Amino acid sequence: MKNHELHHLEKHLLRHIGQLNREYNLIRPGDRLLIGISGGKDSLSCAALLRALQKRAPFVFHLEGVTLDTGIPADVGERLHAYMDSLEIPYEIRATNINSTIEKVVTDPKQICTACARFRRGILYDLAFEKRALLVLGHHADDSMETLLMNVFFTGKLQAMPPVLVSDDRRNRLIRPMITCREAAIRRYSQLIEAPVTRCLCLAGCDLSNGQRARTKRLIAAMEAEYPDTGRHLLAATANCKPSNLMDAALWDFAHLRADWEVGHPDAVKPAVRAKWNGDAAFGPGPAASGQESDD
Repeated sequence: MKNHELHHLEKHLLRHIGQLNREYNLIRPGDRLLIGISGGKDSLSCAALLRALQKRAPFVFHLEGVTLDTGIPADVGERLHAYMDSLEIPYEIRATNINSTIEKVVTDPKQICTACARFRRGILYDLAFEKRALLVLGHHADDSMETLLMNVFFTGKLQAMPPVLVSDDRRNRLIRPMITCREAAIRRYSQLIEAPVTRCLCLAGCDLSNGQRARTKRLIAAMEAEYPDTGRHLLAATANCKPSNLMDAALWDFAHLRADWEVGHPDAVKPAVRAKWNGDAAFGPGPAASGQESDD
């Protein structure tokens, strides 16, 4: 029974990963992938799923994994090595000075997790660049939905987690193969494959039960309890943007929009206004070609 459930669940998750890969071209022939292994359910599941995909893919790509040591006990390290060996994925636990750096530079305990994540990402970027590898992270659909709402609520931005991005300095390409997979499915998959899931070992212990992400997660769960398609629609929204129906002038040229009757109409712009436009940039742009705007 367990094997039957595992077979169907793995097939379901691989279908999502495969479809995402076809649409966004995440993994390409000859690519070298460096999987960031935190020891949590997501990264361990990601390693197992990518190994399964590697066996089935019609082209060759290479896998390896790395864990950044922030105080990993010996027994945990042994379990992680055994797990990655069972997947036949080369793996190392890389020593870091993250903890000592945080103790020196971070004075607010509430900022420890943020600082730790930033330092870890920087080290992973450097390591991936040295290896000329893509950096693989185990973020899933729930992470993306929560990030979308957190940015709206707490930062005033429409921003989530893309399946692939290139770092600002263009030294790295980062991919998230599981970004359309739901967390519940990944959690169950990690249980079925008996992944050696371990708790976060950072200095703060990552007690995020009352943090912004946890509260946003509970909000989504409450909405899905009443409206089951909420999660699916939130994720779909990240791939279905209409700049013309928002207010970002950097994405849509609102200032030059004209109805058909305005273009060339003798009363469209009064001579005095036109003179001000031509003589003073502070009055904004003059008439230009018409644009398009959705009515819905």
